[in-house]
Amino acid sequence: MMRILVFCIFLPLVTNAEPASFNCKKTITTVENIICTDSHLSFLDNLLSRYYKQSIDISTNSQSIKDSQRQWLKEIRNKCLDIVCLKSAYNERLAILKTILLSKMANNADFTGIYESKNGELLIEKLPGRKIKFDLFVFGPYDKNKSFSPKSNQIDGEIFLVGDTATYNEDGDCNAILIFLNNSIHVIEYGCWIYAISATGNYKLKSKNIGLIHK
Repeated sequence: MMRILVFCIFLPLVTNAEPASFNCKKTITTVENIICTDSHLSFLDNLLSRYYKQSIDISTNSQSIKDSQRQWLKEIRNKCLDIVCLKSAYNERLAILKTILLSKMANNADFTGIYESKNGELLIEKLPGRKIKFDLFVFGPYDKNKSFSPKSNQIDGEIFLVGDTATYNEDGDCNAILIFLNNSIHVIEYGCWIYAISATGNYKLKSKNIGLIHK
């Protein structure tokens, strides 16, 4: 299915996303304020929080992970003064936590199926290894008087499962976290569409048959 792309040069981007892992309304430090004003950094912060918690849960030496996380916050992240530095710091820390998760966790669950929320539909197909193919559709809002108002929006691709979490990135502008639960998938979407309902929400399993025709 062709992806519907929406462009609007003169109008502001509406970010449809959950915030960072902390409460942006109660931010204190300069670093936290920078994270809260950048959707991609908010995405990275939320993802790192998930990797960190999962690493703690599976580790036989959780204290060492906690200590290294505190050191990273103090010595690396909190010394950053701009977005470029913060993104580099987050990506380096994410790589470390991802290595821990991949070395400890084995996930052979098959999440293949059609999942639905009030705003859209998510198609999942398990591929060999830890790869998952996905199609995420979001419907409306639609205004026939506005050329930039889509009837639907779509992102799709192949993503890699780490623990119970998979991520989608598109040039840093469109990002999503997919959290795989029992018979449902929680989606956190960051800035993927202009003038569209957010894809963020809980998608419940409707059918294991992905051969059903999308309506």
